[in-house]
Amino acid sequence: MNITVTENVSAVTFNNVPLYKTIMEDTLTAVAQAGINIDMISMTAPTSERFGFGFTVNDDDMPKLLGVIKALKESHEITPMINSSNRKIVIKTGEMETQAGFAAKVFNLLNKIDAMILLITTGVDEISVLIRESDGDAAEAGLREMFEK
Repeated sequence: MNITVTENVSAVTFNNVPLYKTIMEDTLTAVAQAGINIDMISMTAPTSERFGFGFTVNDDDMPKLLGVIKALKESHEITPMINSSNRKIVIKTGEMETQAGFAAKVFNLLNKIDAMILLITTGVDEISVLIRESDGDAAEAGLREMFEK
């Protein structure tokens, strides 16, 4: 089991995006062209021809990102919600591939400490969760304690 923590992470979330537009692709392309590294990417399942998507960037890239967002607002008339100064916790373990209920343990703990979850991504052997900075110490300590047992 490996738990890694990254501080100073911004979540950028677009809601109510028309499914037939290229807003997500245009956004990711513009962010890349600005030299901004994206970390977590998440997309909701479409409903009624609409969807939402989000990604994370390092807080230090916010000045460059604001320029990108200004251009996107002008071309697509859509503005994201930005939430900065958060903490990303990644839990990586082979247990996820073989143990039923692993994610339930993680999210039950985060709920127990009342951590506000801003974004979730998963892989075959990891869970990445973005939470408020103010919840970070309790979440990290709780996760480490839970998995040391």
